[in-house]
Amino acid sequence: MMTTQKNLTRRALLTVAALALAGCASVSKIEVGEITVKNRLAVTTTTAWNQFERGLGDDTPTWTKEGITIDALQFYVGIKDGGLLAATPSNTKGVAPLIFKAGMQPAEVVALYQGLVTRDGSSFILNRIAPMDFVGVTGFRFEYELTRKIDDVRLQGVAYAGVRNGELFMINYSAPRLRFFATYAPQAETLARSARVKS
Repeated sequence: MMTTQKNLTRRALLTVAALALAGCASVSKIEVGEITVKNRLAVTTTTAWNQFERGLGDDTPTWTKEGITIDALQFYVGIKDGGLLAATPSNTKGVAPLIFKAGMQPAEVVALYQGLVTRDGSSFILNRIAPMDFVGVTGFRFEYELTRKIDDVRLQGVAYAGVRNGELFMINYSAPRLRFFATYAPQAETLARSARVKS
């Protein structure tokens, strides 16, 4: 188990170093209290996080506890009907754009997210989906597993989503299931349950 943990940490450090060299690793501290993400989504943090200014390369606001390649808390804020969940990388050929439609059912939103996280060849398994109140509407929560193609690390994830006035709001947390997910997922859940849309 220790060997697996050391290998994971070594791979993560190498990837973080590569991100830093690429100019993607500008980090700032998120303190405890109410934080507004993209001027629209207010969340209350009970512990400090680290924020990567450019997310994972697609400008999605991304926070982390241990490092961006280990665990990631991502915010998809106010995506309008016809808008993209995330930009399509310029070096990806034959990949359909990830277009959100306001009339999408929960399973369709999950499929949209699955399309995002598997476009690099990673594999996704949906474990559970259930309704829950989120951002003042009846939204849903889903749990999944993701095996990253780049390093074969198995992640566990949970996401919270809701469509409010035709806009999609979603918070996703993922981390390696061996240790980090169990440690930080409860904090992500508390944060997600505090989420509200600012008018």
